Amino acid sequence: MALTLGAVLVIGGAVAAGFAFGRSSDGDTATTPSAAGGSAPSSEAPADQDAATGGLDACLVGTWRTTEHTETVDTEQGKFTISDVKRTLEITDDGTETVTYDGTPATLALEAAGGEAIFEGTVTYDVSTSGDTMSFVLGDVDGSLTVRLADGKESEQELQPGSGPVQYTCSEDSFTQTATGYKSVMERVE
Repeated sequence: MALTLGAVLVIGGAVAAGFAFGRSSDGDTATTPSAAGGSAPSSEAPADQDAATGGLDACLVGTWRTTEHTETVDTEQGKFTISDVKRTLEITDDGTETVTYDGTPATLALEAAGGEAIFEGTVTYDVSTSGDTMSFVLGDVDGSLTVRLADGKESEQELQPGSGPVQYTCSEDSFTQTATGYKSVMERVE
């Protein structure tokens, strides 16, 4: 998946950031929450890709669970960080990635406040790899993002995933995605 930070929600006059996965495709521009998953091949990963079509690193095929996640973005409202997003990624050999959020609260840190972001639902992508880059084309989105600030204010919106590329590494039992301000580490569960 790609990352996306910055679905900025205005909650009763307070500003909260809803982060997701999916950097916008135009660089570091903040977009709304995304929900993709992916990783990039390393020297440990088999080079089983079709360069003409972009292909998919065979190392990525399987089911993965996020074990570490941090995403930070600077906005006009200050710095926003989201961490501990829990999701399962299933990547098939035809390049379909299904990301499932289980509703576990993630930590939301704002310069002026704190809170939690709760991602629920499923997002699909068509995914391909080239070198150490993983690219995504957004498919179906069915989910929500709820932001709860420490002061009790709450807001909910539909997931709005991004689809920008990430760098990745992959080995038999783990893979990592990185981009500016973003890191997600996953372990293989199947």
